[in-house]
Amino acid sequence: MPASDRDRVEGWLAEGRLLRPIEPDGAGPPTTVDLARAVAHIGGAPLGGDDYAAAALAERIGVDRPLLFVLVDGLGDVFVDRLESTSALGGAERIGLRSVFPSTTAAALTAIATGEWPATHAVPTWFTHLHRREITATILPFVERGSNTALQRFGVTPDEAFPCPSRLAAMPGPLRTYHPRAISNSEFTSYGRGGWPTDPYDHLRDAAAGVVERIAEQSERGVHYLYLPMVDSASHRVGPDGGDTEQALRAVDRAIGAIAEALDGQARIAISADHGAIGVGAQEKSLMLPDDSILDELHTPPHGEPRVPMFCVRRGRGEAFAGAFRERWGERWALLSRAEAEELALFGPGPLSELAAERIGDYIGISAGREIIVYGEPGNPQISLRGFHAGMLPEEMSIPLLLL
Repeated sequence: MPASDRDRVEGWLAEGRLLRPIEPDGAGPPTTVDLARAVAHIGGAPLGGDDYAAAALAERIGVDRPLLFVLVDGLGDVFVDRLESTSALGGAERIGLRSVFPSTTAAALTAIATGEWPATHAVPTWFTHLHRREITATILPFVERGSNTALQRFGVTPDEAFPCPSRLAAMPGPLRTYHPRAISNSEFTSYGRGGWPTDPYDHLRDAAAGVVERIAEQSERGVHYLYLPMVDSASHRVGPDGGDTEQALRAVDRAIGAIAEALDGQARIAISADHGAIGVGAQEKSLMLPDDSILDELHTPPHGEPRVPMFCVRRGRGEAFAGAFRERWGERWALLSRAEAEELALFGPGPLSELAAERIGDYIGISAGREIIVYGEPGNPQISLRGFHAGMLPEEMSIPLLLL
């Protein structure tokens, strides 16, 4: 009897071809959620009685001086492995972490803000289906996917889009954030920091100088949160092995080294990432066109991520959709029902919240390879990208915590 798709996924996990966000026996590495709770705790937020991993991370980081927490978007272990031990990041104290699933910026940055799993915070993917509004949002830019129309035009508020309270915003603090100017006052970054101040920057050198100046003038302990998107942006465009990605990685390494040298021990510096990255070739890409017959079985076009497509199925059409999907993509993909994904704790250790369940939909696609499925017209810019993430390959899920 052929193995079920759930059996296939469990086999891939047992073989180590895929990595769970959290191991069922608790023997896995700390997670993005543990790190988020540790950072908030350093800023004065209390820990729960079972937050042992977060408490251990907070102790390793230290609470005796200000903390500069640097989130380098896309900086998976695969990138740090390339750096020489004489570099700032390559020579740092290193702790292995595991990303949330989907291993994507939307899910991970919301976990950093809230200290909660996607099962709870309900922002699972970049293209999040807002079921109650019948639209799919590009959630962090806060626009509707197809038209790039601001979500406010559809009546969506940040409180509705990001329903889980930000732990960073609520901590006693102080907190100061540093984001690229274009997103420094976006709906998402404003939600994440709450009423705490922010310093926008235009260039990496400006970010480094601003952080050093602010920490030097600060007389009390607190958290400084610096977000750097350069490595991820280049990796998507040219692939994780591309020259521009290497240049971005080296530039970030030099900037953090310069910050550390200028601060000279005035702050603890902790560097981490939201996810890693993989390269995807042309033969691993599938494009689902808007007139594809499989969409007849769906309530709304696919959402989620190219690495983790999600599907809302019309009432009574689940078996027809699953059969059509497996006939076309079953050799390279496993199709899990939402209930199966929940039982495997892919979105976190607890049950899915009602809103998370709605936003995920009825089925998700899982690949043990490097495949992607992109929905859209032939000119969709996503299909031309060379770097992707969101799946459970080790290169996507394994991220570092680096301490200087």
